[in-house]
Amino acid sequence: MTQIIMPYRTTPKLIFPVENFKKIQDDFRDLGFFQGKDWGVHLGIDIKLQAETKIFSIGRGTVVYSKLHPAEFSDQGELTKKNWGGVVIIAHHNYKSKKTFYSLYGHLGKRYVKTGDLVEMGELIGTIGKSLSESNGGWKSEHLHFAIYHGPFHGKVLPGYLSKEEENTKMEYWSDPETFIEQYNQPKNQNE
Repeated sequence: MTQIIMPYRTTPKLIFPVENFKKIQDDFRDLGFFQGKDWGVHLGIDIKLQAETKIFSIGRGTVVYSKLHPAEFSDQGELTKKNWGGVVIIAHHNYKSKKTFYSLYGHLGKRYVKTGDLVEMGELIGTIGKSLSESNGGWKSEHLHFAIYHGPFHGKVLPGYLSKEEENTKMEYWSDPETFIEQYNQPKNQNE
């Protein structure tokens, strides 16, 4: 029996994942250096937000990943490994190109969706994690890592940085989220 794979839910419009954001900490394609380590090229944008800020789905879609990647701490409470914290990935069907793209939300303290959930544009999917907590991945700054990805998805978490040593994805699979949303919301052609 042949399995028919249906496309993900089409979203006619996109919004930003948080209301009234203006403070971007790290921009798309910035080079990341933390504690003397070169993390590589930033594949999304980091939006500075307070803990518990509500995060919303940018469009109609299907949750394909929802998991906690906690920070690790020593028995003395010292941070030993930074991580994603709570991360959600949503698959969307592009009504213009007819292709799938993914929106990624990282450093969530609470996740209100699970893999397989169908979400609507503007639906609450999580909140920002508290500074230096397991749920924000051990980062001092409270923020949302937000990214748009167009490449193949294999059910695993996507990277936040593309370094020269880790060629597990290609730069052309990523878009600047702000530009992508603005272009997506423009009419299909000038006659519309």
